[in-house]
Amino acid sequence: MKKKKISLSINTYLQAKEVVEVSIKLKTKPILYIKNYLIKNLSIEWLLTLKDLLEKNYPSNNFKFFVDSGYDYGLSILLAMNKIDFIKLKSNPIIIRKIRQITKKNRVLLNPTFDVVELSNIKNINKKLYKIYMRQNK
Repeated sequence: MKKKKISLSINTYLQAKEVVEVSIKLKTKPILYIKNYLIKNLSIEWLLTLKDLLEKNYPSNNFKFFVDSGYDYGLSILLAMNKIDFIKLKSNPIIIRKIRQITKKNRVLLNPTFDVVELSNIKNINKKLYKIYMRQNK
């Protein structure tokens, strides 16, 4: 049986930084999950700034982004154009097919299946990440 990949839900830059640092130590590549309400309230510019800051601090590109765009087709197209690695979109099959063409052109994966782990209410993220990655490698 094939194991699902794990995506780590974050809310702040500090959480993202901590996740990337731990995953570098463990020699893994984390997938950072961004919820729909964060993009709606803070805009796509916040996400692009977060991505740029992480790329500046960790130039070896040791992370990927998985963003929930909800029912917002325009947002999913913007995310694809900005080459966000994974996009989650809820829609009817016709629109999914059309947006999938755009994502394929930009080498972005639409609606992948990941297990999302919530990290926003955890006090000791390092400890939780070690447990997650050790369980995944078994």
